[in-house]
Amino acid sequence: MDDSRDWRIHFERNAASLLPIPWEIGPDLTDEETAAIAASVQEFQAGEYSEGRHLYRFAQDYASRTGDYEYVRAIRLFIAEEQRHALCLGRFLAINGIPLLDTTFTDQVFRRLRNLISSLELSIAVLITAELIAKVYYRVLRRATRSIVLRRLCDQILGDEDAHVRFQCGHLQWLRTNRTPAATIATVAAQRFLFAGTVLLIGWSHRAVVRRGGLTLRGWWAQCWAEFDEAFGMLSRAPVVGDRAEPHRPAIGQGH
Repeated sequence: MDDSRDWRIHFERNAASLLPIPWEIGPDLTDEETAAIAASVQEFQAGEYSEGRHLYRFAQDYASRTGDYEYVRAIRLFIAEEQRHALCLGRFLAINGIPLLDTTFTDQVFRRLRNLISSLELSIAVLITAELIAKVYYRVLRRATRSIVLRRLCDQILGDEDAHVRFQCGHLQWLRTNRTPAATIATVAAQRFLFAGTVLLIGWSHRAVVRRGGLTLRGWWAQCWAEFDEAFGMLSRAPVVGDRAEPHRPAIGQGH
């Protein structure tokens, strides 16, 4: 499965070619901007930092069954990227005099949900829910202030998240190959239910940033679902087993 190798190489190259963040600018939020976004960024910063133990264990189990050990290496690098997001957001908060939070209500919900998960497929499905919403969130956050540092951070995170979604969707496509139509419909229905609830929760909890970023809650809902439809459109095009084409090879160069 040389596509896992491609993704491992992508993550290695991405880590070596990050956008320069102008930390030397120092604090560049106004008091009004701080009041509007502080709690929201605190929550996302706490949520971005995950040890990824469950995901990594599932990836190891998968590799032991399939021999795809490059996937384990790619997952390790993927987790490192998510942790880099948390570290950079934490640095931004600290520079602007905003304390970090150990956890939040939403973070606790996702952590408990991850603890209930018993398979790689379910773990990826939950991850994709968070990442699709993050793509919309970081777009509105980028527009919510004039902070040069925060905008550059959002640019980097958005590029990373675009690749993360394609990486995870590609593997879901492989895991769901040969599923019956009825099982596929049930799986997607469950995914849509989880996604809808999360979109509503995050949209309402972070409505101040959503509105400062130029969206109404209806616009937030629409953009989140546009991301969902695009991502899961990839899965609907999964080839059947027996095709000579690779079962999942997302175009890793897109979006960069």
